[in-house]
Amino acid sequence: MTPSNPSQIRLLLWDYITREIRLPAASKSILLALANLTDPRSRTAHAPISLLVVYAGLSQSDVSRLLGNLDANQWIETNRIPADPGRPPITVYNLSSQLIQLALRQS
Repeated sequence: MTPSNPSQIRLLLWDYITREIRLPAASKSILLALANLTDPRSRTAHAPISLLVVYAGLSQSDVSRLLGNLDANQWIETNRIPADPGRPPITVYNLSSQLIQLALRQS
């Protein structure tokens, strides 16, 4: 059964990330930041790197490097959102649907 309470969904994400995923603390802090920013209904965060830097408490270079590893290992998903003409697209990050499904199955 999938939880419907938004707080319960975030708690399940936090619990799964902290207890079940074996990653260095810095990588987990990015996943936990994304869990905090994830909308429980759409299950997306659409978080830009600048927001992850603030929430994870890491430098932009560290977050950038760690996001590459998290994406390669399918813990997160990367999306590009078109920007205004003449500007580069904005890259946003979400927890992977696989991670979310695994966390919600723990309930």
